[in-house]
Amino acid sequence: MTVLLKDMKMAVTRINRRNLLQILEGKVKDPHEVVIKFYGSNCHLCHALKDRFVEISDEYDDLIFYAFNMESGAGLEKKYGFQGIPSICYVRTGGLKPVVRFMEEPKKPHKETWYHPTGIRVFINNNRS
Repeated sequence: MTVLLKDMKMAVTRINRRNLLQILEGKVKDPHEVVIKFYGSNCHLCHALKDRFVEISDEYDDLIFYAFNMESGAGLEKKYGFQGIPSICYVRTGGLKPVVRFMEEPKKPHKETWYHPTGIRVFINNNRS
């Protein structure tokens, strides 16, 4: 499925709703590890997190990193149980049902980016197969 081909030009690729749902709903049968940042166009924390998310993606050549704009995401927060943006999700595809985990809200949010970059790395590493 082409949705999971890592774009060699970009460390983080934007993904549309249809492709996002294919990943989250288990329609991708090949095994992949995916990290998705949910963001909003008018969210200053999301924009501040962008560069750090790209830097983190450069550290993991074997993972696929996506960004999804929640302006196309009506109902996703309720369906998948996460609150607000930015949010970060780890997905492992390839099983009968994908493993989908959302990063917890930080106890002490970073004043510029909400999530601490170190916390994102720990979240990814704790979920690796």
